[in-house]
Amino acid sequence: MRFMPVAALAALLVPVPAAAQDYACAVPASAQAPQVTEEVSQLRSFATGSGITVAVIDTGVAAHPELRRLRGGRDFVGEDPLFDCDSHGTVVAGVIAGATTGIAPGAEVVSVRQTSAHYRDSPGEESAAGNLRTLAEAIHNALDEGARVINISVVSCVDPGLAARIDDAVVRDALTRAEREGAVVVAAAGNASPDCEPGFTVYPAHYPTVLAVAARDDAHTVAGYSLGATLSAEGHVAHALSSRGAGWADGTLANDGVRAYQGTSFAAPVVSGAVALLLSRHPHLSPAEVRELVHAAAQPGGGAVTPIAVLTQLRPDAVAENPPLSVEPADARVSRAGVRLGNLGVALLAAAVLALAAAATRRRSEYR
Repeated sequence: MRFMPVAALAALLVPVPAAAQDYACAVPASAQAPQVTEEVSQLRSFATGSGITVAVIDTGVAAHPELRRLRGGRDFVGEDPLFDCDSHGTVVAGVIAGATTGIAPGAEVVSVRQTSAHYRDSPGEESAAGNLRTLAEAIHNALDEGARVINISVVSCVDPGLAARIDDAVVRDALTRAEREGAVVVAAAGNASPDCEPGFTVYPAHYPTVLAVAARDDAHTVAGYSLGATLSAEGHVAHALSSRGAGWADGTLANDGVRAYQGTSFAAPVVSGAVALLLSRHPHLSPAEVRELVHAAAQPGGGAVTPIAVLTQLRPDAVAENPPLSVEPADARVSRAGVRLGNLGVALLAAAVLALAAAATRRRSEYR
């Protein structure tokens, strides 16, 4: 997960082109090609995401043979949304739509390059890449490109005191448009760190119309590094698309070895891919209906979500409303037990009289 600069968040500057790249790009660590798993094969027997466009608002997505349907949207960092210096957005896009292991390989991916950790401002200039205004404009661009799913794995974590002073109207307006136009927004919940503690505000995960996704270590455990959310998914990508434009990677090279692709950044696209499959099968679902189904498919105790659970989740049946049942207590001072016993006595007496009459009739018949 990447964080936008807090200073840029607060400034909300008018977008201008970012300065030229002056940090070396991340280097993917080469890995063996994976095999199609049984889970992926099972998913593709239901749907592939065909007909659905997924926008990846991130650090760019490198053109890769595994991404069969990829095109560029806007670039708020440089001039090429199909370039990924951070080795981040490409991994996210591969989780969603990679041909071999992607959840929704039939979906179209639109890359909106909104931020990067490998660019900085030139002296006397200040870039707006990575602030709330460009986040809002990136969402608008995704909608202009026809996205039904918008994945945002680059987030900002802000102290609540600062968050209360930030005017986020531009983002709220963009999310309102997404809801109105039928697009589902999914975002990373955020990774815990000294700069991002539980209780901090995470943009855009904290908005009510956004599906915020935490990361899991396994089917039973939410990752210790993950901030909380009502949904969670696998946060480790063992076989990622290399941002070099071909091949596979299991992390990026660092001074202390290989830094794995691990975090809430990579849990969010699991849900985005699942939503793409769901919309492919049921294109008339509204964002609110999609959120309802995704939450219904989540497991208790951390909200674990798997694509197959989302795709096969039945819509909750409406419960008919019946009028309330009124129960009035009997009058405790008056008992009907005596009346019932009296009625029983009369009945028994009548039965005895009838029996005696019948016996007398039989005796008279015998003496004739």
